[in-house]
Amino acid sequence: MYVEVISLQHFRNYTQRTFFFTKNTTVFIGHNAAGKTSVIEAISLLTTGESFRAEKIEEMISFGQEIGRVKGKIKNGEETELEVTLTRGVVQQRKTQTRLYAVNNVRRLKKNFVGNFFTVTFRPEDMRLIEGSPSRRRQFIDTLLSMTDKEYMQSLKTYEEALKRRNRFLQQIREGLMQRSVLTYWTDLIVKHGQIVQEKRRQLFTFFPTVQFPFLLEIQYLPSVMSESRIQEYAEREIAAGHTLIGPHKDDFEVELKIDSHSLNIAAYGSRGQQRLAVLWLKTCELSYMQQQTGIQPVLLLDDILSELDAEHRQDVFSLLQRGQSIVTTTEERMKDEIEKYMGDIEIISL
Repeated sequence: MYVEVISLQHFRNYTQRTFFFTKNTTVFIGHNAAGKTSVIEAISLLTTGESFRAEKIEEMISFGQEIGRVKGKIKNGEETELEVTLTRGVVQQRKTQTRLYAVNNVRRLKKNFVGNFFTVTFRPEDMRLIEGSPSRRRQFIDTLLSMTDKEYMQSLKTYEEALKRRNRFLQQIREGLMQRSVLTYWTDLIVKHGQIVQEKRRQLFTFFPTVQFPFLLEIQYLPSVMSESRIQEYAEREIAAGHTLIGPHKDDFEVELKIDSHSLNIAAYGSRGQQRLAVLWLKTCELSYMQQQTGIQPVLLLDDILSELDAEHRQDVFSLLQRGQSIVTTTEERMKDEIEKYMGDIEIISL
């Protein structure tokens, strides 16, 4: 899989800009706020249909504009044109959708848009995957599974929507405004789809130990088990709390380093270097899993990540770059020379 062209129109700080990719490795060099991350964000947007950095859609649209647009030409045997159009909800005084998706100029629902292009994004924020919050780790898993499994994506969406409704009713029951019977439908829904989500997460975690890596690492899935009996067990406590206390939205995982006959919980006891090593392993697993599930080599997007790593860990990243097309951003000129040393002929784009 190869991205050939990306065109940005009123996207972030770009009024109109087109980038052509002619080499397996492309390096964007520029100072902070030059727009490097915006390019990575735009390419990732064509994969997931979502931004990895914007809290609101309008943040991606240039100031004073009604519409932003990202368009890309992707080659995987044949050429595919993908497009995401972003709005503030109103165009020419008429209400409209905030996101519109198209494949080869034909409008598509998001669920049919996702799956046409595969990327793995590695950002400085990912370095906090290990010691960061459980929600950050769940997002890592959800992004990977949603790109490769449409049933997972749909069940997760249904679960999250039902969870919001159920939590609202729990609050109203606590305040005496609703009867408990209103929970039945929403409870059945979150149990059904919560179990699907957790089973697919379990299946994913059995894949991770099969990925070759210089160090022996293990991953432990820590599910907040969703079942009818546990929901009944927590019924009174959930009404008192006003929200759902168990389920996939409470899941987590931890990574352990095997040393001799012992296992070291890296989040709790690992050094900073060991935690970064674990993150590299997780991204390697992500890349390998996506390739296994789709039969396609994803495009690797590295957003200013090399400066976060020491020389030894950078070499581990360079081994990932050799798998297929890579697009790298950096603020440091010296990184260009180091990448060129390992990758050979590369393309440089200065911003």
